[in-house]
Amino acid sequence: MLVHAPGTLLREDAPMHRIVGPRGPLAVVATLLGFLVASPAGAAGADPVDEGTAEAMLAERYAPVMMLKEQTDDCDSTGEQFEPAPVEIVLDNPEVLLRQVGPYDPPIMAGPGASDLFRLGEGVYLDFPGDALRPGCTFERDFRRFSEGYAPTVYAHVARQPDRPDRIALQYWSFWYYNLWNNQHEGDWEGIQLVFEASSAAEALASEPISVGYAQHEGGERVEWTSSRLERDGDRPVVYSSAGSHASYFSQAVFLGRGPSEGFGCDDTTGPSRRLDPDVVVLPDAVDDADDPLAWLMFDGRWGERRPGPYNGPTGPRDKDRWTAPIDWHDGLRTSSVLVPAGDSGAAFVAQAFCTVVEWGSVQVIQFQVSPFRLLVVLALLALVGTRLVRRTVWNRVAPLPLVARRRFGQILRAVPGYARRRLPTIAVLGVVYVPVAFVVGSVVAVLRAVPFFGQLLDLSGDRAGTSIGLALFVGGLANLVAYQIVSAAVAQVIATDPGGREPHVSGIDALRAVSARARGLLAALARAIVIVLVLGVSVVGLPFALRQVVRYQFLAQAVMVDGHEGRAALARSSALVRGRWLHTAVVVGVLNVGLVVGATFVGMVLLVVLQFLPLWMFSVLVTLASALLVPLAATAQTMLYGDAVAEERGAAAALAVEGAGQPDATATDGATPSAARH
Repeated sequence: MLVHAPGTLLREDAPMHRIVGPRGPLAVVATLLGFLVASPAGAAGADPVDEGTAEAMLAERYAPVMMLKEQTDDCDSTGEQFEPAPVEIVLDNPEVLLRQVGPYDPPIMAGPGASDLFRLGEGVYLDFPGDALRPGCTFERDFRRFSEGYAPTVYAHVARQPDRPDRIALQYWSFWYYNLWNNQHEGDWEGIQLVFEASSAAEALASEPISVGYAQHEGGERVEWTSSRLERDGDRPVVYSSAGSHASYFSQAVFLGRGPSEGFGCDDTTGPSRRLDPDVVVLPDAVDDADDPLAWLMFDGRWGERRPGPYNGPTGPRDKDRWTAPIDWHDGLRTSSVLVPAGDSGAAFVAQAFCTVVEWGSVQVIQFQVSPFRLLVVLALLALVGTRLVRRTVWNRVAPLPLVARRRFGQILRAVPGYARRRLPTIAVLGVVYVPVAFVVGSVVAVLRAVPFFGQLLDLSGDRAGTSIGLALFVGGLANLVAYQIVSAAVAQVIATDPGGREPHVSGIDALRAVSARARGLLAALARAIVIVLVLGVSVVGLPFALRQVVRYQFLAQAVMVDGHEGRAALARSSALVRGRWLHTAVVVGVLNVGLVVGATFVGMVLLVVLQFLPLWMFSVLVTLASALLVPLAATAQTMLYGDAVAEERGAAAALAVEGAGQPDATATDGATPSAARH
């Protein structure tokens, strides 16, 4: 690692930051002087160190160790494609243009140098080759070309705040060629800051920092110097740089951002990582001479292409608030960051979904910036398809009772909320029951996963929450599948025995007692269904047959509780009801499943953004409760779909009987034929 005082070149024919060896003589001398000054004997027997030398010694002693997420291959955007670099990679570079803000942003010159940028204002910006919103691999390849022969570099600055003479800050600024995150833009300035309880750099040399702050988007995070959360290599803080965004963190993890101070999205510092020991260049507070190699410091324009909003190139270090008010900035930093949890919990699923949705949404916004017409066409097509699907059903209001009646899908969706309001205590009880049932079954599943054979078998069913046999087997977890079937059976019992009106009806507790009495038959049918689907699904050839059976078993719980069947008979009864309406059942149940997952995830993400003060464990509880309260609604809709199937079956049988007697058919419910009433 090399340290350069302001304006010092390594050799006359080399750029300021070119590497000439593993360590330079100035760095070694600075380190030795630092030890002398820091020791009482050295302080007593040595001449006072001037402030400029002390700043260089501080910069050397605490220079950060940069940890960058490794790339698997060239142009791999999941790893870090860039390194902190000297600004010389874009100065005197004929491929970089200096542009004037105005109509069509005309170029002023190509290849501006430090002297050309001296004291230029906000009305100009540097424009790198390539399109910031359609980067492809252009920026990575250009960076490699431009940075060839230069060492990774950070810029040190000792910052003072006039109204806080008892504190000084040692800042390290890093310049990145491109920001490949949710807010893609050319150029990026990031950094960290160490705060000393001292009035000068010389005093700071004789002490140690009291706190360290890492910049993250528009905010950042701070810890005490002695904190166990701060990883250090001697006196050098270790900085884990988020891939693409270059936000600085204290550890390897995926971090959740829900606002300006955290960023909006997720930062990834997970390993494996590669270590960088960058050169250090000390920056003064200001530069007065246009011929100074650091004259670029006085540039007030943008270090990257001008774009609207978050896609704009950044301003330089001297234009940031922390350059002149470092202590105020430091005091305003957070004391922690939110980690995206791993595992199968509701909180983990919602947080991971939040990361995915924000990333997807940012891509769509960028696509709109690049080609608004194309995105509008896609939205128009989606709206057309959605409208056509909505019009394929009927949405007039119908009574939710009796259970066995012809109802089209739109009518079912309208009937469910009304029924839930009338039986809210019962529905709420069944929803709350979903939580402990899922927990108990999940604990059993966790134990079974430790057994080799059962573990491999259970892994075939996936690891995320689901709401039906199909979703649970191929996407969700076994615990949620069993819990859903129990709740669905209880809901079926409530609706099937509901007399309607204000008359007494089966309570949630009574329904659960009824399910308990038939639990053996219900679990036997469910176990048989799981085995059949898994056996069919282990091969590619059997997958279509597995999918067929998944849909045919959708009325398993209703067959047990309403029709009184058990085990194989329950599966046969469910299959008989689906026969002739397989596609209709698949579409409706699929919509219910997707709606439940999307609805629960949406509620969770809203809570995640709005209730930022909640600890993650409490957020997990709220997400689980929100999901649990939605489960009985899906079970109610699926039970009404079962009632429609039974009504169609009875209508078809009656029609055959009437036809055999040679009389007109008068049995169609609500004036609809079976085939016309399916959607």
